[in-house]
Amino acid sequence: MPEIKLTIGGRDFEVACQEGEENFLTDAANLLNSESQKLVSQLGRLSESRMLLMAGLMLADRMINAEKSFAERELLIKQRETELDKALSAAKATSESKPAFANEISDLLSKTATRLEKVAKLTSNH
Repeated sequence: MPEIKLTIGGRDFEVACQEGEENFLTDAANLLNSESQKLVSQLGRLSESRMLLMAGLMLADRMINAEKSFAERELLIKQRETELDKALSAAKATSESKPAFANEISDLLSKTATRLEKVAKLTSNH
């Protein structure tokens, strides 16, 4: 089991991890270190436990806000998809009487749906 050295808030920690998890652990420690550095610059030297607690709480707050933002965007995308489905249904219903116009609308809605799906994929990656 590999051991790696992590520096968080100016303090060194030796941590054991599973093989292949070194990069993940280093990235996580870098996030924690970034928050710890902000705390140290604002509040001065803190005890190790207080520094780690405060940095963890700050990261948790950021994560909660990101999850809320993601949920709001996901809801908006679902609403737009519903609107598109209704519009496509309406376009298909009228396509018998006005086939050329309905085809143009259908194509436009299809392109819009494709764009929304791309936005949804980008949003789900963040």
